[in-house]
Amino acid sequence: MRSGTAPGFAVALAVIAAVVLQSSVLARLPLPGGPPNLVLVLVVAVGLAGGASAGLATGFAAGLLTDLLSAHPVGLVALCFAVAGFVAGLLEADVERTVLAPMVMVAAATVAVGLAYLAVLGLLGRESADGIGALPGTVLYDVMLTPFVVPLVAAAGRRLAPARR
Repeated sequence: MRSGTAPGFAVALAVIAAVVLQSSVLARLPLPGGPPNLVLVLVVAVGLAGGASAGLATGFAAGLLTDLLSAHPVGLVALCFAVAGFVAGLLEADVERTVLAPMVMVAAATVAVGLAYLAVLGLLGRESADGIGALPGTVLYDVMLTPFVVPLVAAAGRRLAPARR
């Protein structure tokens, strides 16, 4: 019988790896449009595979870690990612049978998180370095990452989930 902490530990490692990869590699790539947001794709994938609670917790933790490593107000990305993970978890699609549903969910989450982030920054009287011009590129790159991230998270979730009786 597997331990109940294995999925949480695996998600924590995946979040840390995604944040490090996002901040050290992906954000610095000279890609046309905006940079991809691997952390958001991971949050949506965890929500789709693990449900609303897992998506909410992962989104908040990943967003808070991202906030702590950036110059914007702490809690902003944590709130946006938590809502995105929660909504993805409510939709909890069968990620093994379809590729289109997770791609649509990632695209919608990227747009919603991007617009919410920019709106709150605007309310606080701050501006984003990229602005809204980077959003279409980020959506495209996130959708391109989806077929790689979502099946891996779903497979890991099945493998690490505690045995159900």
